[in-house]
Amino acid sequence: MIGYNLCVFLITAVVFSQLDSTVAIPCYSCNSTGTDAGNCLMSPSTQNSIDCETGCSTSISEDGTLIRGCQLTSCTSPSCWSCQTDNCNTNIVCKECLGLEDCATANVTDAKYNAVCPSSAGQQCVSQVNGNKTVSLLCGTACSSATCTSCATSLCNANLYPADRRQCYSCSGTDCNKFEESMITGCSQTDAKCFTTGTSETNMTRGCTSADTAIKCAADSTDPDCLICDTNLCNTLQYQRDAGSCLICDNCAAQQDANDKKSCDLALYNQTIGCYTVTTGTTVSRGCLNKLDGECSATNNCTSCSESGCNVAAVDVAFECIACISNEVADCWSATKPEELPVVKCDNGTCFSGIWRGLGVRDCFTSASQLMQYQCDHKVEGHQCTTCTTPTKCNKDPFNGAASLSQMGVVGLLMTLMLALRSSL
Repeated sequence: MIGYNLCVFLITAVVFSQLDSTVAIPCYSCNSTGTDAGNCLMSPSTQNSIDCETGCSTSISEDGTLIRGCQLTSCTSPSCWSCQTDNCNTNIVCKECLGLEDCATANVTDAKYNAVCPSSAGQQCVSQVNGNKTVSLLCGTACSSATCTSCATSLCNANLYPADRRQCYSCSGTDCNKFEESMITGCSQTDAKCFTTGTSETNMTRGCTSADTAIKCAADSTDPDCLICDTNLCNTLQYQRDAGSCLICDNCAAQQDANDKKSCDLALYNQTIGCYTVTTGTTVSRGCLNKLDGECSATNNCTSCSESGCNVAAVDVAFECIACISNEVADCWSATKPEELPVVKCDNGTCFSGIWRGLGVRDCFTSASQLMQYQCDHKVEGHQCTTCTTPTKCNKDPFNGAASLSQMGVVGLLMTLMLALRSSL
C-alpha cells in the first residue's frame, strides 16, 4: 500500500511539473534605460527571454521608457499592447499624432507621442497627408504614394513629413526681433508658407500661415503689413535694417558716377532693399527701392538692382539738345521760344551753349571742337559757355547782351527789317 501511494505521488508530481512548464510563456525582457537600450527598441529578438505566467507585453511610460516583459496588470493601447504567444512582444514603436498642429513641429520628438503598435503582422510606422493638408503619424499597414509612406523600424516616422514641408521661425512679442533655433517649427499644413508682421521692434510676430494664433497672415494675404515668403526659415527680416546706398536724384543725367551715391533711409521688414531707375519720357529718376511709390516693373519703365550704388547704368532716353547758330536761326541768340528751335539727339547726355566770334552756338557738347570744350570746361571769360545734363533742351538760357546784325545773320536781318517796316505802317 505504501508503495502504491508513493507511486501515485510521483506520477502526480510529474504531471503538475509538466503542466507548469506548459503554462509558462517565454517573453523578451529588456528596457530602454538598460545597457542594451538600442537593441531593446530596435531589435527585441536579440534580447533575453523570461518565463511569464499570463502573457507578454510591450509598454512605454510617460517619460519615454520602453519596457518589454511579462504582461502588465493594466495594459491598454497606445502605451501598451499584450500578447499570449511565445516571445510575441516584438511590437515596434511609432510616433502617433493624428492631424494636430504639434504633429508638424519639433515637439513631435517628445516621448508623449510614442505609441506601441499592435503585435499583429505587417504593422509599420506611417506618415500621411490628410485631406485638409494636415499630417498624421501613426501605426498602420504599409503604404507608398505621394501622400503616404511607411517604414518598418521603431520611431522611423519621426522625421518631418513631407520632407519639403515648410519650416518657419515662430515667435511673438518683445523677443521676436531676433532668432533662435528653439523658434523653428514645422508648419501644420503642407501648403503653408512663412510670414512676418509687426508694428515695432518690440511687437513682431513670425510663424506659419497655417498657424492657429491670434496674430497671423494668410498665405495669399494682400495686407502690406504681412510679408509672405515660401522657403524654409525665410521669415528672418528684422523690423528695420540697413538699406544700403543708391544714386538719388530727379531729372538725372542719363548716366552718373557711382561715387555720387547716397545712403538710403532704413528699410522696414516689408520693404524691398535695392536701387531703382525710372524713365518717364525724357526724365530719369533714381533712388532707393524702399522709397519708391508702387512697384518697380516694366509697366512703369522702372528697372531695379540689388547692389549698393548700382543704379548708374546709362539709360536709353531721347536726350535732346537745341542745335543752332545765331546767324542761321533768328531766335538762337535769345531762345525766347526754345520749343521751336531745332534739336538733335545727344547720346552722351550733355548739352552746351556759348559765344564764339560773336555768334551764339548751341549743340551737343560732343559736337563742340576741342578748343570750345576747353573754353567751356575752364569757363574762359567772354564765351558765356555753360553745359547741362537735363534731358530735354536744357541749353536754352539766353546769352547776355543784344545780338548785332552780324550775329543775327541774313535771316535775322530780314526779320528785323520786316518788324521795323510793320511798325512804321
